[in-house]
Amino acid sequence: MTGSPKKTDKTVVSNNMQVKCKCHGMSGSCELKTCWRAAPDIRVIGKTLKERYRSAILVDQTNLGKKSLRKFNVVNQKKRRQQTRLKQWTPRKNKHKRDLSYDLLYYQKSPNFCERDHALDVQGTAGRLCNRTSIGSDGCSNLCCGRGYNLIKQRRIERCNCKFHWCCHVECQTCSIEEWISACK
Repeated sequence: MTGSPKKTDKTVVSNNMQVKCKCHGMSGSCELKTCWRAAPDIRVIGKTLKERYRSAILVDQTNLGKKSLRKFNVVNQKKRRQQTRLKQWTPRKNKHKRDLSYDLLYYQKSPNFCERDHALDVQGTAGRLCNRTSIGSDGCSNLCCGRGYNLIKQRRIERCNCKFHWCCHVECQTCSIEEWISACK
């Protein structure tokens, strides 16, 4: 992504500042009004950043190194697909240029973290334990990248029924516990 994350964060905060006012005076009259700019709610900031991230623009390699960083010839993937289908597509002058001062730009796609890639030292998610009942980041629906998961019956040995005996001695039994775990396919 272009620019520093801090600059992007500051831009989102400053662009979403709200003006708040308070009236001063006898019995609610607004003889004196004090106004100030207040930072937006953290949810507004998060939502805006997430929208920018999801609509980030892939910049064509031919645009890197240009002097003007305000406008880029943006790769429009829909038009590119049409271009390969029609083979005679020619863009109109400045049709695909837009002001990108508030957009996030990237020139290289992120690796696919779902699949193993030794060159990038990405382990992938196959075989990773997941929580089949969670809808959070540890949930199988999120971690397994749409491949599903296997249920595996596992037996483990652990200490249980521990009792403390006066002074300084703990006595435990050894218990065998069977449980079902889920692991990404």
